[in-house]
Amino acid sequence: MTREEYSVFIAKVAPENARYILRCEEIIEGFERAERYRKDGKPELADMVEQRAIERITIFNRTALTPATVKVGDGVTINLWSDRHAATVIKVTAKTVTVRRDKATLNPDFKPEFIPGGFAAHCTNQSEQRYTYEPDEKGEIRTFHWSDKFQRYGQPGNLTLSKGRHEFYDYNF
Repeated sequence: MTREEYSVFIAKVAPENARYILRCEEIIEGFERAERYRKDGKPELADMVEQRAIERITIFNRTALTPATVKVGDGVTINLWSDRHAATVIKVTAKTVTVRRDKATLNPDFKPEFIPGGFAAHCTNQSEQRYTYEPDEKGEIRTFHWSDKFQRYGQPGNLTLSKGRHEFYDYNF
């Protein structure tokens, strides 16, 4: 698939996010690599790599938070360093998203399991944490700016936003 062909394909599959997909290095590199494989006489490898890029495009709207698709009421996650906090979008502008932290309640059946190690101990089952969420009118409010360079709200090394509510406490940090 040439650049023009995959640009047309992207515009058909995800028109609202086409401009963001076309800036996604991982997806575009997949198409470019497939084109190189075809020129090198490796059509099976080219098809496999191209198919992976197409799969990423088809799930982009479900997994990526962009100015084209974010709306008030959406559930989002504030990504700290290793911890994450659930929040709800309360305001959207062309370049910013304002969110309010939700009340996240850990399932009372979850019991962290620790083994000796590190500075004190290591939690072996922290990935099993499950939470329920509800709006919190007194929740902390934060505003995130869209970064064209990083194609996300926030910047690496700082707080960032991702789609969906996913509270997580890192017992090992």
